[in-house]
Amino acid sequence: MTINTPRPTRTHKPAEERRRDILDAAALVFAAQGYRCADVECIAEHAGVGKGTIYRLFDNKEALFLSTVEKAMEDLSAHVNESIDEIEDPEQQIRTAIHRYFDFFDRNPGTVELFIQERAEFRNREKPIYFIYQENRRAVWLERFERLARLGRIRSVSPELALDMIGNLVYGAVFSQRLSGGQRPLSEQSDAVADLLFNGIKG
Repeated sequence: MTINTPRPTRTHKPAEERRRDILDAAALVFAAQGYRCADVECIAEHAGVGKGTIYRLFDNKEALFLSTVEKAMEDLSAHVNESIDEIEDPEQQIRTAIHRYFDFFDRNPGTVELFIQERAEFRNREKPIYFIYQENRRAVWLERFERLARLGRIRSVSPELALDMIGNLVYGAVFSQRLSGGQRPLSEQSDAVADLLFNGIKG
C-alpha cells in the first residue's frame, strides 16, 4: 500500500522530538503495510532520519512497533482524559469521554490497525498494550460510576460491570467501523450511543 505523505527533509532536532517524528512515521507505515512487511528504511525516510538513527533509539523492529503502539495509547488517553478531568458532573464526563474516544479514531483511523497487528504478531504477550493502559485509569472511572449510583442517576448495578460493558461497546464500535469501511464519522454517533447507554431502548 502506498503512503501518500511527504517525506520531510533531514534537520537537526532535539532527541525527544526526533523520537516522536519516528513514532509518527512508524504508525503510518505499520498501519499501511503491516508489521511483517513494513521496512525500517521506509519508516526512516518518512521520518526524515537515517536508518541508523532509528536503531540508536530502538533496539529492533519489534521494539519500534511496540513503542509505536504505546505512543498511540498515550495519545488516546490524553485526548480523552484531558478534556474531562475538569468536568464536575460524572454523567457529562462519560458522555464527553465517549465523544472524544470516537473523535480520536476518526482522526487516527490507522491506530486500529496497530491494535490488530499487536494481537496477531505478539500473542505471547500477557496483555495487549491497549488493556494495560485501560487498567491504569480503571479506578478513576469506577468512582465516576459509583457517584452516579449514589446520586440515584443510574440503576444500582455493579460499577465494574457497567464500565466493562460500556468499554466493550465503544471499543467494538471502533473495530466494526474500521473493518466494515463505514464512512460516517464515529463522533457523529456519540450522542446516540450515550443516550442509549443512559436511557436504554425500552419505551
